[in-house]
Amino acid sequence: MKRLTALLDKILEVILSIMVVLMVFGCVYQIFTRFVLQNPSDWTEEFVKYVLIWTTMLGVPYAYGRDKHISIGFVTGTFTPKGLAMDKIFNDILILLISVVIMIAGGIMVTSNAAGQVSAALQIPMQVYYSGVPVSGVLMVLYSIPRLMDHAAELKNSCEEVK
Repeated sequence: MKRLTALLDKILEVILSIMVVLMVFGCVYQIFTRFVLQNPSDWTEEFVKYVLIWTTMLGVPYAYGRDKHISIGFVTGTFTPKGLAMDKIFNDILILLISVVIMIAGGIMVTSNAAGQVSAALQIPMQVYYSGVPVSGVLMVLYSIPRLMDHAAELKNSCEEVK
């Protein structure tokens, strides 16, 4: 399972890096066409907006998997090792449930509702854009399962140390 998350990390690093570069080029091109050519591009604003959405949807599971998400350390810093492990397990279960119910199931519903719609400037099916939510949910599940197993092992170890 660790090898899967390590592979996901590498793939997401490459994809996210490419997406950031695409956003920068899109913004620079938009500025160039607007202020130098005096003829703003029709598609760059929409392109950058949707690349930003996908960057966010892929960046959230990446940050979660690398344990780089925002946390409130001053609260958990007062926990015992057992309490900290229990808190991590609770958080992982909550994230797993939200990922499955809201992001995957809800994202599939939203994506299917967008059938037949196309974006204004790029004429790309809106399902391509909305599918970022269930994809992000699947990635969150793939990251949360090994984390949950690790935190369960931490809880077991902290319980054994107390005895």
